[in-house]
Amino acid sequence: MPAPSETSAQRARLTRAAVVERAIELGTAEGLEAVTLRRLAGDLGVTPMALYRHFRDKQDLINAMAEAVLADMDITVGFRLSMTWTERIRRAMANYKEQTDARPLALPLSIAYSGDGPPAFWTMLEALLGILLEAGFERRQAVILIRTISNLLAGYLVLLRQDVVPGSARPDDREVERVRKRFELVLLGLPREGFANLVASADDVAEVWLSDPSQWWENTVDLMVFGLERLLERSTVAKRAGRK
Repeated sequence: MPAPSETSAQRARLTRAAVVERAIELGTAEGLEAVTLRRLAGDLGVTPMALYRHFRDKQDLINAMAEAVLADMDITVGFRLSMTWTERIRRAMANYKEQTDARPLALPLSIAYSGDGPPAFWTMLEALLGILLEAGFERRQAVILIRTISNLLAGYLVLLRQDVVPGSARPDDREVERVRKRFELVLLGLPREGFANLVASADDVAEVWLSDPSQWWENTVDLMVFGLERLLERSTVAKRAGRK
């Protein structure tokens, strides 16, 4: 298709914020892979070169989109002074999941982001660091644990949102059941000498592995929070032993 005719009025109306807004609309409707400078130029009625007055390249646009989408995320919603540190951690995780669910582009943009860090990211990190330091974790240990939890939580949420990976989509119920039965047969066909537990658990393994992972959200949070509690207990015991 020929490039659109760009008028001075269109150029005047074109702002960085307007391009980001349209890019978010497009990405939300069709996926992040649909967002290209050429496509946006066509939608906005300007030439692709007009966009380069506002963005160095597509990565610059992606970074701006990420900062806009994540701007108002707040993992401290619902915090109360009476909450224990574990209750605040649980609330923070729930807030992150709820707010990410409400922003279809939050995960893919976070993955694609290459900037110095959206302000919202630093705000969330500050909140988590404050919780763990107040709980009694050493500063470096708290930072390591936040990084670990972030990786686990992001991986889980990506699993829930398989559409964040281009070309992937959750199959329908009939396809899931067909794959489940095939998976179970594969497990049942394993030699019992080396895989006795898997063979005996074939039905459960096949059902759980192919079920909607959203069912295991509470288990996921429990695993992380109970792990944090145990690590804090171990750290406290070690510090007490060192003072003796």
